Amino acid sequence: MLSDYLVSKGRKVHMTRQPSDRFVGKAIREVLEKRQVVPPQSLAAMFLADRYDHILGEGGILSYLESGVDVICDRYFWSSFAYHGLDMEIPFVIDLHKEIFELLMPDVTFFIDLQPADAIARIAKRSAQRDLFEKESLLTTIRQNYIFAFEQFADTKIVKIDGNQSLEKVHGDLVREL
Repeated sequence: MLSDYLVSKGRKVHMTRQPSDRFVGKAIREVLEKRQVVPPQSLAAMFLADRYDHILGEGGILSYLESGVDVICDRYFWSSFAYHGLDMEIPFVIDLHKEIFELLMPDVTFFIDLQPADAIARIAKRSAQRDLFEKESLLTTIRQNYIFAFEQFADTKIVKIDGNQSLEKVHGDLVREL
């Protein structure tokens, strides 16, 4: 909906996500879908490798930005802090990303905040299959990790949106903030 809105305003938009649909991103999805098992540290390293490729690789995010295209990315390094913070210290995960911050900080980050119980209910409606992290207890800690990580970046534009609203109201809040 956000992409459609920006296009209606005459903007060129590229939508992407992390993990990406590139080589390493596909391997990450194998782990998230429980088809492969790796240690948490390896998964964190895979996300970092995917992020570098996603930013710098051929057809990566920087190439779009350099050609004047707006990029909307579903998840970014914040997710690494929140998810990998389950198994390692968040400051350590932040340190791993220092060069990423120099390469590409987002202009704005929207944190669509949803209570974990509500997230689980939505996940159940969408699919019976759950990924590695889709458990209410884990989502509670992940949400807390996001909040902690955002506090470490007070000078970065992070906008919290109430995810318990209807999709249309969430979209309206996003547009107002843009």
